[in-house]
Amino acid sequence: MHGLGGLTDAPIHHISSAMKPLQPIPQCVGCLKSLAKDLVRLAASENPDFAEKAEHITHDILKDAGNTASSSPEIANRIVREIRRITGIHDPYENFKMREMAQALEIVTHLKHHVAESLRSRAILAALGNSLDFFKNPAEALDDVTGLFHNGFSFYFDHIDQLQAHMSKRPEIVIYLTDNAGEIFFDIPLYDYLKKNCGRIYLVVKGGPSLNDLTRTELRSQNLMDRFDRVADTGTDGAGIDWDHVSSEFLDLLYAADLVVSKGMANFESLYPRCLSGPSFYLFKVKCEPIQNYIQAPAGSFLALWKEANSSANHRQ
Repeated sequence: MHGLGGLTDAPIHHISSAMKPLQPIPQCVGCLKSLAKDLVRLAASENPDFAEKAEHITHDILKDAGNTASSSPEIANRIVREIRRITGIHDPYENFKMREMAQALEIVTHLKHHVAESLRSRAILAALGNSLDFFKNPAEALDDVTGLFHNGFSFYFDHIDQLQAHMSKRPEIVIYLTDNAGEIFFDIPLYDYLKKNCGRIYLVVKGGPSLNDLTRTELRSQNLMDRFDRVADTGTDGAGIDWDHVSSEFLDLLYAADLVVSKGMANFESLYPRCLSGPSFYLFKVKCEPIQNYIQAPAGSFLALWKEANSSANHRQ
């Protein structure tokens, strides 16, 4: 039986660090339209006018995006903000995030006694958190994760050794970019490992409601604010790294970091093509064909991806 203590002898694959930003392709359109429908539904709006307006707004945004170099997270952010405006609901995912966090805590409680002290074991647990489908019923979601846990786990891109080597140098400033609200319980063991082996670590959440991503509100609801030494935010409600709206304080922190640990596909999609002054490490599951083709990794695979620093990086780029 394979647990989180020992990874299988998976091959190490390599990826170029010089990658262009991922542009939306036809497969993204369906997901973005579904996002708009979900937002209207979660806003508890029974008014058919809202659904019709949301459909028109989404159509116009997608049409406009076809003439720009916008990424999928950037397009999603525009859709979310417009639908929040027409429904008047500040956080359509508020109740969903509460259920998600309760579900995630139950799963982690079930698994945590099998997690070893090693960096690899904790990184695997964090990656498993990114595999959860919180739209499934809790029992099915638990079965999915425990199945991966007990039947062996491997990273398609396995750069844990690079992270381990960097942590041995005891970096001064580490930032941990969070993803979905429920994932925070999967992230805590990895966060604790990094905290013990660096000077300062910042947990970074979204600056406002951003789909089902983690914000300070969810941390407070679970009495987790005091669990982390330093909590920062992006300064915006955008998914991924919303470069046009993030705060100057976040940018200063990002480019001062000696290591960026990034969770989730949206953070990867918006951050990986950028040049950072410190190295970065990405943990996520490949969940769609566009990302699969972009990074040349199979759909459903897990990535622990290292990217070296760029000495010429600055946040004016």
